[in-house]
Amino acid sequence: MKFFSLRLGLLPLLFATGCSRNPNVEIVGSYFPGWMISLACGVVLTACSHTFLRRRGLLHSAGHPAVIYPAMTVLYTCLLWLCFFA
Repeated sequence: MKFFSLRLGLLPLLFATGCSRNPNVEIVGSYFPGWMISLACGVVLTACSHTFLRRRGLLHSAGHPAVIYPAMTVLYTCLLWLCFFA
């Protein structure tokens, strides 16, 4: 009976397909993981957001920079990864 319940518990693993595609990106012959590309783009978008906030005069009302900029970097990185690699 114990053997049967073990086999029944492992049955859903047969339907697990794993990765449907490789989330690596080829750049000049080297493969980089998708999260690394998303992180680099997230940092660039955060710098662009900083410039936008500074030009509009909203930099002081945005909040403490030690909280806002890492949060924006994580937000942009996760959104880019979900849009292009998930």
